[in-house]
Amino acid sequence: MVEEGVTEISVGEFETIPQILASSESLQLAFVFLIVGMVAIGIIYRKFSHWISSQKFNYTRPHFSRFVRNAVLPFFALALVSSINVYIQTTELFEAENLIEGTDELDPAEKFAKILNSINILVIGWTIAHLIPIALTKRDKSILERQDYQNWYNMRGFSDDDGLFHRCFKWIPPQTTPYDMEDDEFQKYIKTKDGLKLLEKYRTAKGLTIGSYDKLVDDPTEEWKKSERTKFEKYYKNCITGQNQSGQKLRPGVV
Repeated sequence: MVEEGVTEISVGEFETIPQILASSESLQLAFVFLIVGMVAIGIIYRKFSHWISSQKFNYTRPHFSRFVRNAVLPFFALALVSSINVYIQTTELFEAENLIEGTDELDPAEKFAKILNSINILVIGWTIAHLIPIALTKRDKSILERQDYQNWYNMRGFSDDDGLFHRCFKWIPPQTTPYDMEDDEFQKYIKTKDGLKLLEKYRTAKGLTIGSYDKLVDDPTEEWKKSERTKFEKYYKNCITGQNQSGQKLRPGVV
C-alpha cells in the first residue's frame, strides 16, 4: 500500500540533483526559485543585521537584538522552503502516482519534496543551536544584574545615582543602643540629622549595620534598573554626539 503525504526518506533513495531536476520543468522552476530566494534572503539578512547593529536598542537591549537577528533568517528560510513545498504538492507534480509503476522507487517530485523537508529540519536545528546560547547568556546576565543590585544595596547607592537609594528606602534607627556604643553617645547622635546619617553608616565591631530599611517605592529593584538604563542611555548619547573624552562622534555598529 502506498503511503500518503511526504514522510522520511532513507539515505540512498535520493538521485542526484541534476537527475531529479531533469525529470520535470516544474521542478527546475522550483529549484531556481529556491536558489534565488536563498540568495535574496542572504542579502536582505546581511543588510537587516547591519541595520540592527546600528540601532540604539542593540546596546540598550542586546539580548533582544541578538534574538531578532538570529530568528529572522530561519523564519524567512522556512517560509521560502515551505512555499516551494506547497507549490510542488499543489501542481501537476503530484498528479502522478507516488511510486513509479512496477517499482518501489519514489518519483522525483516526492524525492525533491523530501529534500525540502530535510532542509527545514536543518534550519530548525540551526535556529535552536543559535537561540539556546542567547537564553543561557540572558540567564547569566540576570544573575550578574542581581549581584550588582545587591552591591548597590549594600553600598547604600552608587556615587552617580543622585541619591536614588534614599528615594527608594528610608532608614529606621534602632530603638536600643548598639552593644559596642555608649548610651549617651547613641542618644546624642539620634537627636540630630547629621547624627542619624552617622548612625546609618555605623558598623559594629563585627562589621554589621544597625537599624533597618523600609521601602518607599513598590519595587526598588525596578527603580534601580531604570536608573542604570538612564545612565547607559546618557553614555550612549554622549558617544554618538561626540560629548566624550575623545571628542569624536562614534558610529553605532562600527568597530
